Amino acid sequence: MRDVRNMIVGAVLVFAAYYLGLVVVSVSALPIPGPLMGLFFLLAMLFLFPQLEVHTARFVTFPLKHMSLLFIPAVLGVSIYWADIQSNALAIAIAIIVTTSISLGITAWFSQQLFNSKSGSGSDVASKGGKQE
Repeated sequence: MRDVRNMIVGAVLVFAAYYLGLVVVSVSALPIPGPLMGLFFLLAMLFLFPQLEVHTARFVTFPLKHMSLLFIPAVLGVSIYWADIQSNALAIAIAIIVTTSISLGITAWFSQQLFNSKSGSGSDVASKGGKQE
């Protein structure tokens, strides 16, 4: 019975954040998608009220496990625009390659900075001859 209650509370939280995001974006004419604003609201709720994490996690586990099924309509919908995709294939390929390279580069740089800062602040195994104290 507790699992059902957790799922219902989690569903209410997720859908409330989603619709709140839609309303805020439509009222304020913000240039971001409403569902994205809803994710920000959900994230803020989880930071402000950590006890809600149990309910939210219980509800979102099933959709996250089966996320690939949710992409089937989007992938099949691309076939409608096949002529546009073929005519712009080079531009699409360049955009994908460039943006992927940039995001990988930024992620690698940020990770390196993070690892360097952590190894500099804690005990450095390499400088102590491989022994941790």
